[in-house]
Amino acid sequence: GFRKVVHIEQGGLVKPEKDDTEFQHPFFIRGQEHLLENIKRKVTSVSSIKNEDIKVRQDNVTKLLTDIQVMKGKQESMDSKLIAMK
Repeated sequence: GFRKVVHIEQGGLVKPEKDDTEFQHPFFIRGQEHLLENIKRKVTSVSSIKNEDIKVRQDNVTKLLTDIQVMKGKQESMDSKLIAMK
């Protein structure tokens, strides 16, 4: 919840020469230590994954499983031909 403070003289367009960047938070007030417990780090949640991404991943897994089945069939065919050649 911290926000960067942009001073009017800087206009937000020019980077300050020295590193005097300032941030503010509504619960970060001098002498109000009891408010500090209200400041929490943002946590990214699993719900941020889009349903479209999940669908694409499921399609990829399905394709991989199909490819594996095809490869197994070819391997079995080659194995039986090799046995017949012996």
